[in-house]
Amino acid sequence: MGTRHLFYKWMLYIVYIHTMNISALNLNLLPVLDALLSERSVSRAGARLGLSQPAVSNALAHLRQLLGDPLLVRKGAGMAPTERALALAEPLRSALLALAQGLEPPAAFEPATAARGFTIATNDFVAFAVLPGLLARLQRAAPGVHLQVRAWQEHFVPTDLARGEADLVLGFNRGLPAGHDATPLFADRFVFVARKGHPLVRGKITLAQYTKLSHVVVSQEPDARGIVDDALAQRGLSRTVGLRLSHFLLVPPILATTDYVAALSEVVARPMARTLPLQLLKMPIDVPGAMVQMVWHERTATSPAHRWLRGLVKEVGQGIAASCKAAPAKHSVDRHRR
Repeated sequence: MGTRHLFYKWMLYIVYIHTMNISALNLNLLPVLDALLSERSVSRAGARLGLSQPAVSNALAHLRQLLGDPLLVRKGAGMAPTERALALAEPLRSALLALAQGLEPPAAFEPATAARGFTIATNDFVAFAVLPGLLARLQRAAPGVHLQVRAWQEHFVPTDLARGEADLVLGFNRGLPAGHDATPLFADRFVFVARKGHPLVRGKITLAQYTKLSHVVVSQEPDARGIVDDALAQRGLSRTVGLRLSHFLLVPPILATTDYVAALSEVVARPMARTLPLQLLKMPIDVPGAMVQMVWHERTATSPAHRWLRGLVKEVGQGIAASCKAAPAKHSVDRHRR
């Protein structure tokens, strides 16, 4: 706190130096003044800075003009600081030290001993897919690191990253704003989901049957169309939407106890089918998949801590991608009979 206070005090001195724009001040003069106040000799200050004696004398002349004070006066074989120079000495030294520390390369990030937090904005579907693997890795590698997960259901990048209120955004994004970077995590695909014992879905589904069923749709806006609706429209078809929800994770329990059906993310549906009486079938119509991305702001691009976290998230995403590729197209309908 003391160093910061002295730094601000020195900045006030700089403002007082001259009423002209700060850009008119040659900041190269400040280390010279610091060396002169410490060495109290033009020649010794020059040797300390690697400058010639005339260069230091010239700098001192400029400083005297800027500050309106002689700063150092002859006293015997050396030089003595004026009262103004003595008042400047301490805040100047602290400010230069603070500046030097700020310009040093960032310290290496040590996960095992780190004690800090990160904020991730994402939707419930991506959180369901990513968090278990990510948290397991955090507990093993960085027990002092904690997460705050904020809900973000939209398909565009929020301003939280630019404002420094979030470190990562995970989800589907229709575009990347300026000043942001992104990397793909895993591709997701739709599967058709219905309850076991559904009177119209018995281990297979045709397109004609599909359009006659009552569907659950996840959307943030009323009457919003999805990519499934677009794929159907290309064939002159449509589906009946019986229920709209704003959260992916509500869909599987509802399907398990009703005759609603849904086109659902495989990353969500497959784990849910291990504990709920659901049948997962291949979609009866080709529907484009979607890529889940990790997005961050360029201000954190080179931070060792953020780079480490992004590497961890990417590792989890690669695991999810591998499991999706290895998964069969049709889920077993006998394993979970009730």
